[in-house]
Amino acid sequence: MLKVVKNVCAAILSANKMDQAKELIEQRIKRIVGEFDFERRRISHPEECLCYLEGKSCHPGKKGEVNCLLCYCPEYDSDKIEGGCKINNPGGKWFYHKSLPQGKIWDCSDCDHPHQREVAEKHLRKIWGN
Repeated sequence: MLKVVKNVCAAILSANKMDQAKELIEQRIKRIVGEFDFERRRISHPEECLCYLEGKSCHPGKKGEVNCLLCYCPEYDSDKIEGGCKINNPGGKWFYHKSLPQGKIWDCSDCDHPHQREVAEKHLRKIWGN
């Protein structure tokens, strides 16, 4: 009986540690994403981006805070030479020009999907399995 109690206690402690680890990861995710808010980066690291130096977001039409953690969008389909959007976001569009290898390339300049704080947090949770 004592062995069963010890095993149950060990399982509870292990579960508690997992809960603590998940909570710690969640806190870190929010902190990391917060560090990449445009205004914060503009002030603390102006040398990292021309947009920071100029004080102008690369997505000026976006409502709310721009988050720069996912500057390069994880949903951009780089498996194709012409690019594309894995989630078919309506903010993207094809840019056509005869000098391009496929005659077109995916243009994300009107898309703000990866620059939303919630999207960056979700992406980190996916990476860290939280």
